[in-house]
Amino acid sequence: MRSKYLETPERYGGEPLYGNLPADYRQNERPYTVTVRGPERHGCTGPSGGPARYVLDACSTEKAWAAALAWHMAAEETPDCYVVADESYEGLPQGDHKLGCIDLRPAFERRRGLDDLADEATELTERLEAETARYRDGNGEILPGKQAAFEGAVANHRFDGWTLVCKLSALDGRD
Repeated sequence: MRSKYLETPERYGGEPLYGNLPADYRQNERPYTVTVRGPERHGCTGPSGGPARYVLDACSTEKAWAAALAWHMAAEETPDCYVVADESYEGLPQGDHKLGCIDLRPAFERRRGLDDLADEATELTERLEAETARYRDGNGEILPGKQAAFEGAVANHRFDGWTLVCKLSALDGRD
């Protein structure tokens, strides 16, 4: 009789962990329900205490499984985890699968927002650096007689970061 849980590989030789995933080239995110087991199957109890079912958005089964598996490995603090293929599928949890689900969508959306915010901050910094570079020497020191021009360039950007601060406060992780 075939086990309903996939066996974890005994070695990591570069081959895909799950070789039978369907090829999926759609680039739109959609919901997935992914069940992951960890060390609890050996009688150990980790932080979660048992298998976990995650709900997340991804562009493919492979990406959904990888994200849920990575999240579970971090939560359990061990790489001894695997996706339960028979209990993982595209779509939102149905029936008994709704019980105890961990919805990762808000966490991933927050992470996406923080990444976008970091990109915006980098662009602002690069603009400030480009505008003030002509007033500094190779060591970053302000050139003689250029202090007023440097301060004027900085003053032009003094409020640019405020919108980033407002966006950051909305992504603080608290509801």
